[in-house]
Amino acid sequence: MSPLHQAVEDNYLAVRRALGFKLEDHGRLLPGFVDCLEQTGASTVTVEAALAWAVQPQGCQPYRWSQRLSVVRGFARYLHVLDPTAQVPPADLLAYRRRRPTPYLYSQAEITALLAAAGTLTHPLRATTHRTVFGLLAATGMRCGEALRLDRDDVDCDAGLLAIRQTKFNKCRLLPLHPSTVVALRGYALDRDRLCVQCKEPSFFVSTTGTRLAGPARAGGVRHAGRARRVTAPLRVASPAHSRSEAQLRRGDPARLVPRRRRRGRQDAAAVGLPRPHQPRIDLLVSAGRPRAADPGRRTPRPTRGAAAMSALAPTIEAFFTDRLTTQRDASPRTVAAYRDAWRLLLAYVHDRTGKAPSQLDVADIDAALVAAFLTHLEAERGNSVATRNARLSAIRSLFGYAALRHPEHAELIQRVLAIPAKRFDQADVCFLAPDEIDALLVAPDRASWTGRRDHALLLLDVQTGLRVAELTGLVRDDVHLHVGAHVRCHGKGRKDRATPLTAQTVPVLRVWLRERAGDPHEPLFPTRRGGPLSSDAVEWLVAKHAAAAAVRCPSLAGKHVTPHVLRHTAAMQLLQAGVDVSVIALWMGHESVQTTSVYLHADLALKEQALARTAPPTPRPAATVPPDPLLAFLEAL
Repeated sequence: MSPLHQAVEDNYLAVRRALGFKLEDHGRLLPGFVDCLEQTGASTVTVEAALAWAVQPQGCQPYRWSQRLSVVRGFARYLHVLDPTAQVPPADLLAYRRRRPTPYLYSQAEITALLAAAGTLTHPLRATTHRTVFGLLAATGMRCGEALRLDRDDVDCDAGLLAIRQTKFNKCRLLPLHPSTVVALRGYALDRDRLCVQCKEPSFFVSTTGTRLAGPARAGGVRHAGRARRVTAPLRVASPAHSRSEAQLRRGDPARLVPRRRRRGRQDAAAVGLPRPHQPRIDLLVSAGRPRAADPGRRTPRPTRGAAAMSALAPTIEAFFTDRLTTQRDASPRTVAAYRDAWRLLLAYVHDRTGKAPSQLDVADIDAALVAAFLTHLEAERGNSVATRNARLSAIRSLFGYAALRHPEHAELIQRVLAIPAKRFDQADVCFLAPDEIDALLVAPDRASWTGRRDHALLLLDVQTGLRVAELTGLVRDDVHLHVGAHVRCHGKGRKDRATPLTAQTVPVLRVWLRERAGDPHEPLFPTRRGGPLSSDAVEWLVAKHAAAAAVRCPSLAGKHVTPHVLRHTAAMQLLQAGVDVSVIALWMGHESVQTTSVYLHADLALKEQALARTAPPTPRPAATVPPDPLLAFLEAL
């Protein structure tokens, strides 16, 4: 056994398992990683080797790469204590997060059909076992593994309790049972003892051979039951638990259940091959001498003879965008665009100030003094706000933090840039519209025209739901559901999907608009005249246009700068003034934290007046007159 294999098996895994960790993934993956190290001739863990091994599986989700790298990271931390030459992969390397799909919620009719289909399986014991397991999941919301790990001593039908032992995070709990569930479990126990006389294990649910049920067996039973009853819904073993939880939250009212979202029709993304880690110094996307792209169908242009090659800053910037943001961080297109714009402005400013071409700049050319002068230029000459200035600084600091690992020779300069603080600024109160101002804005569009009806529906939806302008322009016809439990679904900030209910006043307006806006379900809900989606600037322009027209009817609008985000603030303030809890408003608005929603508490003057009315005004006593000291009286008289 090699030293690395011995460090994995006899030291790292054995010690941690003795502390209570299961480390199933570690025991399965680490030996393969060590084999890969030994094949390449490496004697210890390096960041390059760990990254190359983590991205080896092709065709899997990126978060699987992150899981594989996290397994190596734990072993590398342990090994670094014994061998200082072992490198620990950074925590933000391949920082993907798993995107959980929206769970499918079984209706009561689908659960009944599934249980009936399970009873048609060929073997009698298999049929009654699967029917009872599915019914127990739907009635209790247990995890599937918890149900299959039940022993006979864990089921107390007399007391109506289930003892669930050693579940997730090694927890144990008692679960009360409904009387109908107790009757079903008792009936299954009688059928099991009759059909399987010699059980090989003490498990409550057994297979046809008398052993404990396994995962593939239950999955096969679900698929067979789906084919028998032609259940068109996606059959997942965990779905009955979701159905139970949702039914409890909705208090048994099936009319209020939100249906599953239909995904938008999109073209499949092009496949990207990652046979090895990206090396910016070799895999440049631009030529070394002439930084320009090749024309379609032509080869990459060759560098001009005698032209100088790019400096170290150019490949670092390229690797930051292509490797760190796109591959490792999986940043959204808007984040990449914001960082790109910040660096385009900075490089143009440095070029105007120093005369150097952007491709010839080195890391040493952009020091802390130059960055500070650029931030002042944004505020003084470009007229940007302090918030925009801080956003540009965040983009610059992010790239310099990445460059610190690649250019340790410039560590002092990079630390000075990273030490530039964000600028503080005054936070004004949230601007929102009063009820009379909302009415004046909604009647401003001319509903005799097609664009007027579109603008009226858009404004009403935005005021009622509080969607961000990007969420509003990204809506398609299929995102609006106007049946029982009317709501609109959107894909918002932070890559989160959420459903917002619609009021009785909004539903008929959208129903009329959808009838007029006939077309494909995946077409924009609020299109332009040519059928394309509205841009954010177009929405801001039409809101300003209708606000100016409404100011004639409601003069108070003339003193407010009405934007789409003001309509979002208006929706939040309406909820707050109606007595809705702040945590519910945060969920409604799609905020990351309740602290973001607290700004509306500061803007609600009526809430402060109600608090003031509950307090008793103080009754100060007149101060006693103290005669002045003779010396002080003399000095004051001078």
